[in-house]
Amino acid sequence: MHQQPQGESIWGTINTCVEIALNIYEITAKDKNGVERTGVMARRDTANLSPKAASMGTQDGDWLCYDENTKDIPIYETLQRRIEQCKKVESAALKQMEEIKRNGKVSLTDYFGKCAPPTESPQSEVSDALPICNGIYFTQDHENMKFAVHEVVADNFMTPIAASFGQKKGEYLFYELTSSAIALNELKDVFNETEALIVSEDSLYATLNRRFPIYVSAYNELVQQESRIPKVDAPDSLFLAVQLETTKNMTEETAQDGIYEPDFNEETGYEIEP
Repeated sequence: MHQQPQGESIWGTINTCVEIALNIYEITAKDKNGVERTGVMARRDTANLSPKAASMGTQDGDWLCYDENTKDIPIYETLQRRIEQCKKVESAALKQMEEIKRNGKVSLTDYFGKCAPPTESPQSEVSDALPICNGIYFTQDHENMKFAVHEVVADNFMTPIAASFGQKKGEYLFYELTSSAIALNELKDVFNETEALIVSEDSLYATLNRRFPIYVSAYNELVQQESRIPKVDAPDSLFLAVQLETTKNMTEETAQDGIYEPDFNEETGYEIEP
């Protein structure tokens, strides 16, 4: 560790010495006539002054000395570095604050408020948004219904591969009803409201295995044996009530044309085998 300047200086005997930055000191000294002088002394090899500033100091051994007329040069460069450091600290603080605020819309809603509903899908404006719970919606645009998950919900409760299947627009990830099986698989054990959406877990698992085998393989490698997606023999894409209703309506329309009229179980909506 370097010692601060002491004893004699080019201005006389050092009386006071205050470190104003690393290895840079503001001093007062008295010359042989008793005249008090002030100046700045900077250690030549570690004071981190610019070449221009260093060239304007008077060298005295390991020190660069700046008198009353030039002492503002090292002080200026010291303040300049402090401002740069403050900007870095401010930037880091703002980033941390934004992250806290962002996550707070899920974990600290009484303070930060809840996630705003989606207003735009990847295809068009959202014409209707049905809230499921904070940050999770069914939406309707000019094309079709979608399942929307706020990105902070996805970051906190979903795997990256599950999030990658969503289409990003604004702060939301959008899933078609079939691909919503991926999001629902990971959210059903987190929020009761999302679990309640699933009318057939077997159909959910069947849809994942048949439509999204890459996701199933990646997910099953991440979780314990008892939490893995099982292989089941069940109807595809009939895990949501809206899917059942759509299928039932299509079948009824076909039956009205005199082609085929199946019976449906009143509770599940599944076709009853004859």
